Amino acid sequence: MLKKVVITGIVGVGGFALYKTSLEYSKKNSLSTLTREKYTPLTVSKITPYNHNTSIFRLKFPKPLKEPSPIASCVLLKDDSSQIMRPYTPISLVDELNHIDLMIKRYDNGHMSKLVHSLKVGDKIDVKGPIVTLPYKANMKKHIGMICGGTGITPMHQLIDCILRNPEDKTKIYLVYANIAKEDILLHEELEQLSKENPEQFKIYYTLDNPPKENWTQGTGFVSQKMVKENIPAPSDDVLVLVCGPGGMMRHISGPKARDRSQGPVEGILKELGYTQNQVHKF
Repeated sequence: MLKKVVITGIVGVGGFALYKTSLEYSKKNSLSTLTREKYTPLTVSKITPYNHNTSIFRLKFPKPLKEPSPIASCVLLKDDSSQIMRPYTPISLVDELNHIDLMIKRYDNGHMSKLVHSLKVGDKIDVKGPIVTLPYKANMKKHIGMICGGTGITPMHQLIDCILRNPEDKTKIYLVYANIAKEDILLHEELEQLSKENPEQFKIYYTLDNPPKENWTQGTGFVSQKMVKENIPAPSDDVLVLVCGPGGMMRHISGPKARDRSQGPVEGILKELGYTQNQVHKF
């Protein structure tokens, strides 16, 4: 028997302007395959193990989209039986019209991640979205800093791909990426290749709780104020810092989102360093 999980969209993040952007996208694609107005059953067409606890799930569209999903945007997975919902940002290339790829880490105490990891090729998933999480425009800032941990890399990767694939976008990107060990660095090869191809536009700094005993020259432990000062541009009107990661990391770096899923006040390290509300965005 084929399994079926629901993926739905949320209105919340950022209010009516973001809802309107997603709604305009849905109207354009309503005769194609992916909309906010109704669930669309997509088939799991491929599952690619990435490391010991993470796999990439490819969801194939019945027909190609008429236009790419807005950047940055996500979909939300929902289990009807428990009413648990979790957002996931596709890692597909920004101009991909035939499928979306979701990179999902399995957590022992994560109901949704365990459910998704139980799916097999051919299982159906209902999708509703996409939901805009940051309405990005080329060159809207001269510098974008990114601080993330674990699967928090996925919205960053989506935006990095968007910027670096657009020759007109001159935005410089500075990524600080935290993980437990080197084997836990998701999209490592892709990030390194992008940095190698765009050395003046994209710079990466890794920090690991358990770094290799030899030949490790970057950070050790949690993201610190020193790491941010040395690898992320200082506060200014030309700088936007994006943050995404586990709850503890968010509290440490930027403060959490508010209960209503709005951005909430800037706290943590970024507040200590002088970043203001309009210079920080929490995914």
